Amino acid sequence: MPLNYRIGPGQTAALILVAVACFVPALYFHPSSAVRVVVVVIALAALALAAVTRWMYLVVDDEGVAVRYLGREQWLPWPEIKRVEVVSGVRGSETIRFSLADGTSVDAPPSLLQPSRPMGKPAARRRLEEIQRQIESRRVEG
Repeated sequence: MPLNYRIGPGQTAALILVAVACFVPALYFHPSSAVRVVVVVIALAALALAAVTRWMYLVVDDEGVAVRYLGREQWLPWPEIKRVEVVSGVRGSETIRFSLADGTSVDAPPSLLQPSRPMGKPAARRRLEEIQRQIESRRVEG
């Protein structure tokens, strides 16, 4: 069974609720034009983020790794993956990097692997290292 990392539906639902909470006053309470523009922009941004959270994923199986950011999907077969490691400083966070045999690398979206509840940096790092071990365990040596 493949490992599958996605942003949880609860976070997507929360973003949709933020959008609805912004649209309601703009539509029914007739605020000033400036207020209406601000709440509509916030609502549209929340809806865009909700859509993005449903598109991103990291899937790992015995054939390789699939990573999808906003509109870019990459398939990384295991023979092309030289190293899997936890790295810092990717969009201000730690994540997992797949270093390829051709010298390039692909980073997993940090938002997929970071804990959804607050925890200290050492605990979050240990969690990422455990995910790294799970990913490495899917590699089938051929």
